[in-house]
Amino acid sequence: MLPARLLRGRLRVLGPIVMLPLLGCGPGGWGGGDAVRVEPPRSWKRVEATRWRVPGVAIAAWSGPENSSLVVYRTLPVPDGAAAMIADALVNRMEHLPGVEIRERRTEPVAGRTAARVELTAPGTGDALAPSGAGEFVVPEGQKPVSTRQVTIGFVRPDQTLYLRWHAPEASYDRIAGDVRSTLESLRLDPGEPSPPVK
Repeated sequence: MLPARLLRGRLRVLGPIVMLPLLGCGPGGWGGGDAVRVEPPRSWKRVEATRWRVPGVAIAAWSGPENSSLVVYRTLPVPDGAAAMIADALVNRMEHLPGVEIRERRTEPVAGRTAARVELTAPGTGDALAPSGAGEFVVPEGQKPVSTRQVTIGFVRPDQTLYLRWHAPEASYDRIAGDVRSTLESLRLDPGEPSPPVK
C-alpha cells in the first residue's frame, strides 16, 4: 500500500465511489490536495474522462442508463466569483443558439456550498449536445438527432471552477433525474479549500 503522502494527487477508486484530486491551474502538478467525492448509482459505468468534450479539463466520466452521461471537469478560477455569475455565464453562452431552451437557471445548496444550476435542452445525441458552429448545431454524421437535456452544476473554488455535467435524451430525463439527485446528495467536497458556504 502506498504511503498517504504518495496518494495525494492520485485518483482513488473505491467501487463506484471516486475520489478526484483536483488539479491546480499550473501545468504538470496536482494542486493543494483538494478532492471531490463523486458516487453515481451503480448503473453508471466509469469511462475515459475525455470520451465527451467539455469546455475545460475533464477529470472523470461515467456512461449511464438510456444513453446518458456524466462528466466532472474544471476550468480556470473566477476571481471574486459567485455561483450566480457561473449560472449567468452558462446561459449567456447557449441561449442565442437555435433550438436551445433554457429550463432552469438558479443557485442551490449542494454539498454544503452554493452551486450554480443550469438546465437546458438542445439538439444532440442523448449523451451529449451536438457540436455547434456558425450559429447552429451539427449532429455527427451517421447519428440521429435527439432532443437532449443538459444539467450543469458549478462550484466556485479558490483555484479553479468545478463542474458536474449530465446529458440524457429529453424523453428519458424524468427517469434519469433521480440519478442526478442521488449523485448530488452523495457529493462531498474537501473542506480544506472550501467553496463559499451556503448562507
